[in-house]
Amino acid sequence: METRSLYVHIPFCESICSYCDFCKVYYDQKQSDLYLQRLNEELSQIEQHHLKTIYIGGGTPSALNDEQLEKLMSMLKTYSLEVEEYCMEVNPESMDYYKLKILKKSGINRLSIGVQTFQDHLLKEIDRHHNTTQVKNIIKYAKEIGFDNISIDLMYGLPKQTKEDIEKDIDVLKMLDIQHVSYYSLILEEGTILKYQNYQPLDDEQEYQWNFLIDEKLQELGFDKYEVSNYAKKGYESKHNLVYWHFENYYGVGLGSCGKNNHQIIEHSRSLTKYLNGDFKTITIEQSKEEMMFDQVMMSLRLVEGLNLEVFKERYQEDACVLYKEAVTRNIEKGRLMIENDYLKATQEGQYVLNDILIDFMK
Repeated sequence: METRSLYVHIPFCESICSYCDFCKVYYDQKQSDLYLQRLNEELSQIEQHHLKTIYIGGGTPSALNDEQLEKLMSMLKTYSLEVEEYCMEVNPESMDYYKLKILKKSGINRLSIGVQTFQDHLLKEIDRHHNTTQVKNIIKYAKEIGFDNISIDLMYGLPKQTKEDIEKDIDVLKMLDIQHVSYYSLILEEGTILKYQNYQPLDDEQEYQWNFLIDEKLQELGFDKYEVSNYAKKGYESKHNLVYWHFENYYGVGLGSCGKNNHQIIEHSRSLTKYLNGDFKTITIEQSKEEMMFDQVMMSLRLVEGLNLEVFKERYQEDACVLYKEAVTRNIEKGRLMIENDYLKATQEGQYVLNDILIDFMK
């Protein structure tokens, strides 16, 4: 399978959010300068051919200063010449008009802004350091500069958040000219501050009710749900993330990043010390055919379009409906799965109990 996507990880953050388990460290200018040198060395190992998508994530890529951002953009220039989607994650408190101009000049054509909520009192509960005015200003500046593909991240299930807070967030969203929303349920991960504080997340019934509310409200605003946590106006689905959900190949560079090369998953070490010393240690995990097939099902069922049965058969010479006959039949009978136009997909009810469905496939 051809590899036409690249993920670049920038691990630096000006502050650490209480829910985050991504590979991150506090921003330090000297470390960041050295990190970019090492990143450039690692990038040189990748073939410069016909990349379709590049995604710069973190951490907080916008935590880099102006000079460092320009250097990063320069490093990636030869890889970005033919890309269809060139996206970077930014945080409102570390982004400004001049940085946006650097990104625009360098070919970035999609922004993913970490917002989480428009309720400033809730932002403090999760150790975020921006406010709603900053978010609105960044979107305004981005529009003035010429960005026309803007996504924001929102979350539900935050500490002290109410249903009314969700409705207020969507009311603010209604006033913004953006094209994509990622709306995630708070998941308590090991090693996070909220997990340490023994925060109790939403129960299943409340999560279902809030998720249903979000689906309904965003649909009214013209955002079509195309993945369990992602909504887009027509034509603005995330091309890079679709690579993951279609279980296609992608390169990963930088601390803690991950890549996929056919039957191999390549994971980077999370040791910044080793990385800065030039040790780009990776672990290659060889996947069996059975593991690959299950992962393909797991990722594809997250999509509203579902699993392309024809593509599955071409890749693995297996009929998914025969291979997983018991799981497919049981969940179709329960009204959780359906087959339509040669796609196996979750029904609306099935999207809310996807983990239960996947357990049947694991059996």
